[in-house]
Amino acid sequence: MPLPEGTWTHDPSHYPEPMSALSAGVWFWAMGHGIRAAARELRAPFGGFDTGTVDGGWAYERELEPGWEPDAAVLGAAALEVAGRWEREYRPASHAITAELRAMRPWRDPPAAAATAYARLLELVRAQWRLHFLTVIPVHAARELLHDAYVERFGKRDELEPYRLLEGLPNETLEADEELWRIAEQARALDLADLVLELPAPDAMAALGRLHDGRELLAAVGEHLRRYGGRARLHELSEPRQADQPHLVLESVRLFLEHPRDLPAERARRVGERERLEAEVLSRIDGTAERESFGALLSQVSAAVELEETHAYHIDYPGLAATREALLGFGARLVAEGRIDGREDVFHLTREELGAAVAAGWGAGLQDLVARRAGERAEARRRRPEPFLGPPPAHDAEVPAMVAKFYGSAGSAGRDGELIAGTGASSGEATAVARVVRGPEDFARVSAGEILVCTTTTPAWTPLFPSLAGLVTDTGGILCHAAVVAREYGLPAVVGAAVATQAVPDGALVHVDGGTGAVRVLRD
Repeated sequence: MPLPEGTWTHDPSHYPEPMSALSAGVWFWAMGHGIRAAARELRAPFGGFDTGTVDGGWAYERELEPGWEPDAAVLGAAALEVAGRWEREYRPASHAITAELRAMRPWRDPPAAAATAYARLLELVRAQWRLHFLTVIPVHAARELLHDAYVERFGKRDELEPYRLLEGLPNETLEADEELWRIAEQARALDLADLVLELPAPDAMAALGRLHDGRELLAAVGEHLRRYGGRARLHELSEPRQADQPHLVLESVRLFLEHPRDLPAERARRVGERERLEAEVLSRIDGTAERESFGALLSQVSAAVELEETHAYHIDYPGLAATREALLGFGARLVAEGRIDGREDVFHLTREELGAAVAAGWGAGLQDLVARRAGERAEARRRRPEPFLGPPPAHDAEVPAMVAKFYGSAGSAGRDGELIAGTGASSGEATAVARVVRGPEDFARVSAGEILVCTTTTPAWTPLFPSLAGLVTDTGGILCHAAVVAREYGLPAVVGAAVATQAVPDGALVHVDGGTGAVRVLRD
């Protein structure tokens, strides 16, 4: 079905692959509703976007003008209050939604009850993604409040200077990585490191299961997955979660064994650096009242920024894992009725088709439709999507700073022979072998000391970061996920390099300058 009139833009940082029909119809649809509802409540200077897919699942968004009068005071107040509202409202509400989704048993309900449950699922997912944006929009606004206050008072020498006051803060992505480090240390202590280092991860899992000490290590892996197993390469609902692929934990553990380091000590050092920088900045402010005012702002913004990574472990990952589980339950129902062959085939149905199938019960087979959709999506993977559909985007359109810094600025990337220009996102230089990675299925090809080249990253990728020499992404700006976490690890990083995954040969020797944004291929 063609998209409505207007300019529709493809965002490769969030949708680097075509979506399944049901993920587009449930998650992508709910996300669009969520950002529009949250932007309205927050009186944001943007109206959110409509969502849609074409050509086998490629995702596009159409920006909307706000249907309200934007109010910087309302958004600013929300930015400074978000940490408190997270504790009191947003996190408990999201946990309740996830619990209700997990409790669904759609395979055993009569048709009317199953249809009611499906409608409730859609309602819950929409509500959860409203909570997501009620959290993340104020978080990004909070960063800009600090940025503007800092620049007004001190000026700035580089774009990242104000944000250095926000580095070294706690968040659950760092905690998840540190737990993997502890599992690696446990493998050393139990004299099991050789199994993890020498065997393919699935074989290592089997070998550990045959040993008493190995089962102790696997118990630690299981506990890690209980807390963080909802992480996945993409938000795509058909995508297996880490809990579905426990061997991926051992790939991360392997890297810590290959490249020993003391993550808790490094984290403590980062905290100390931030505290010293904060003290130095505050000492430059004359007057007790002004110093206390800036300090209070910094404290409120810091509390907000901690949620940038942490929210995903209470909304995105558990919520999507529970949604996936429930939808697979509806798939199991259709398998029992003989209408699809495997429960995962449910992801090839649209939101409306699944609703109709559940309500009807024992209807016609859907196998031909599933096969056609699977083929269309496979064909779409072999094509590159158009950057936009409809009229070209206005090049002079004003983009809010917090949006531009997250997604990057158009025209900031380029290529000249062996030199690729992106955005310097984390200072430092590195020369090493480039490893072009599409997703966790490629993690086994990554060795410690290499430079990771990829389209985008999510928290599911961060266990690689402590062992890398450098990072290059096709997408993103100085406040994207890859940039923020790379700075936490002191990892030289270039983001928004646009063509890096096509221009850098896998296994080539490359030089990365995270200060200037230059990536140079030295030798294929």
